[in-house]
Amino acid sequence: MKKRAPILPYLLLNVLVTTGTIVLVLFLWQKLGGSLPALNLPKIAAEPTQITKQPTKAAPAQQPAGDAELSIEAVVGVGNRDLEYILVRNQGETTVDLAGWEISGSGGERYTFPALKLNKNGAIRLYTRSGTDSVIELFWNSAEALWKTGEEIVLSEPGGSAQSTYQIP
Repeated sequence: MKKRAPILPYLLLNVLVTTGTIVLVLFLWQKLGGSLPALNLPKIAAEPTQITKQPTKAAPAQQPAGDAELSIEAVVGVGNRDLEYILVRNQGETTVDLAGWEISGSGGERYTFPALKLNKNGAIRLYTRSGTDSVIELFWNSAEALWKTGEEIVLSEPGGSAQSTYQIP
């Protein structure tokens, strides 16, 4: 009969390596504030497009600013710069070009959207913290939290007329 090599030391070594790896990953996760590090993706240049699952579908018509149905749906993480964001949704039937639209607060805060199209039922998050803009996330790059309970936020068209207001609960 052949003698088998003892397997117990290898199993213990496997458990130790696995445990060490998990502890290291959790430690790094905590140090990064529970978020993944920002990827060095290119900035939004002009007009990002949305990938759809339906092949050959005609592009949605551009909606004039006066007929847009954009709204501020929520403000999340109020008072915490790292979590705070505003959710803006296009509830209209057509695509809206956000170039020149503004978010403003009662404390004088103002953000002007870059050239970006928001498709029907599309939404975008405007984070208070720093980061790299993408098709679905924009960053205010503020050094501190911007919003407080009871404050009113206004979404305005390029012409300056208010499209949506939101009172932070």
